[in-house]
Amino acid sequence: MAAAAVAAAGLAGAAFLAVSAFLALGEPVRFLAPGAGTVEVASPGRYVIWHEYRTTFENRTYRSDAGLPAGARFTVRGPDGPPLPVGSAGSMSWKGGDVEKLAVGRFEAPVAGRYTVVLDGPFPAIVIAVTPDFMGRMLWSIGGAVLLALLGIGLGIGLLVWALSASGPAAPRSETIAGAAPGATDVHKELRDMATLVYALYSASILTGITLVGGLVVAYLKRDEAAGTWLESHYRWQIRTFWWLLLWGVIGTVTSVILVGFAVLLAAALWFIYRVAKGWLALRAGKPIR
Repeated sequence: MAAAAVAAAGLAGAAFLAVSAFLALGEPVRFLAPGAGTVEVASPGRYVIWHEYRTTFENRTYRSDAGLPAGARFTVRGPDGPPLPVGSAGSMSWKGGDVEKLAVGRFEAPVAGRYTVVLDGPFPAIVIAVTPDFMGRMLWSIGGAVLLALLGIGLGIGLLVWALSASGPAAPRSETIAGAAPGATDVHKELRDMATLVYALYSASILTGITLVGGLVVAYLKRDEAAGTWLESHYRWQIRTFWWLLLWGVIGTVTSVILVGFAVLLAAALWFIYRVAKGWLALRAGKPIR
């Protein structure tokens, strides 16, 4: 029951993040150009200007080329001061329902207040929309949702495995000696089996991802029982493997925008496979791992 509750909590948290990210987008400010629209900025940030080239506005349908017409000129004015620079918005596009739009400009709002966006030029009426630059927030929210879901399901798997192992017949307690040969006691056998399970969960995570967290939970739950035995080194090895992999995964993800991150992620994956293989082979041989 507890395992299911943890998994459900992780999935609920993921759903909350994803839904809140979409709800936070709000309604865009839309206006006809040539013309002007006003944007109420609650806090400083980046805003994107869109050309809705397939849309319906004020009960009229608009169809045009995606790019801005020739001679179109943007002017953005804040609460005070000179006009703000309007930069390129890259190649962002959006399609939803009967609306298709292309990002055609971007500006920074340095202070809260009312901003006026003007598009002038000799061209037929087109629909312009202005929204906060939500792409960064969306990516972080989606990443957080995926992480919460994986953590919830992984923790649930770990708790379930631990509960199943704890519900079995109790192994006779006998004195253990550091460095004792494997199989010397029933306690050693149970701890060795659980360490094997952790390596198996780590290996399965290469395909599923989720079981990695489950393996970490089992390693933490069994680490204290293994204290003073040759198996303690394996649980310590498994726990450190997880946290170092997480660290390098975060570094690789953050730096992926400059391409070097992909090399970091590949190196981290190869290092993880090496650690799991080395630890598992040492466990099968009945040796501590260093």
